[in-house]
Amino acid sequence: MWLAQVGRERIDEIEDPEIGIDRLMKTYLRKGYSKEWINQRLKSIEIRKELTDEWESRGVKKGQEYAILTDEITKAWSGFTTKQYKTFKDLKKENLCDHMTNLDVVNDNLNLK
Repeated sequence: MWLAQVGRERIDEIEDPEIGIDRLMKTYLRKGYSKEWINQRLKSIEIRKELTDEWESRGVKKGQEYAILTDEITKAWSGFTTKQYKTFKDLKKENLCDHMTNLDVVNDNLNLK
């Protein structure tokens, strides 16, 4: 039953993406993030999508080439590669962006534009 419910929810999100955004907001709020941080995170997701769309239109291949470019961007604003930054933040499998401070997110956004 649970699996069917989750499947139905994801189908609903495909039909109305705002439902997915609301779910994401609630998840981040439950994790203790501020609304300001969440809005910055959503903006960074939007900017990242625009950037990767541009990379794709210029022939950059997903996977390793995206990782190389992401490392260069991260290094430009933080001084660390993505892997080094995750080590610095003591992250294992967690998403680096979910563990950025407001300042980190702003710097990341500035370098993605």
